[in-house]
Amino acid sequence: MGLNNMLEKAKGITGAASDAVSKLLDEFNAALPTMRALGFSVQDIQVVMGLLPEVRAKLVASAADVDVKSLDELIQKKSDEKTLVTVLKALQTAYNIRDQLGDLGLKGVEIDVTLGIPPHVGIGFIKNAAVSAPVSVMASAASA
Repeated sequence: MGLNNMLEKAKGITGAASDAVSKLLDEFNAALPTMRALGFSVQDIQVVMGLLPEVRAKLVASAADVDVKSLDELIQKKSDEKTLVTVLKALQTAYNIRDQLGDLGLKGVEIDVTLGIPPHVGIGFIKNAAVSAPVSVMASAASA
């Protein structure tokens, strides 16, 4: 196999991976209103470019504000939204484990989502409660 053939195959893999990440990004955007309703806000977004591109997002909330009892209903209601259901199931599992550990003073919850190949979700609990994003100067000026 020549170098040109290898380069063409790499381009094909990269193009397919970019398409898959784009689809995952659309699913993530569709999931955001539900996550906001659960009390989460987007803390940061990272775009990682390489042979296999990734988009990473961190969502945060106060652990006490998340209505864990509503997760089962949301999972059933939104069953066709794969990315959202994956996040909700991971959140449900994390809260179950946290409850088994007892009160450790963990006031905030973070969701780390990687939209790539393969996609993955990480849930963490932190000592500090999530802080709402400050109102920007532009938003303040616009409302004045």
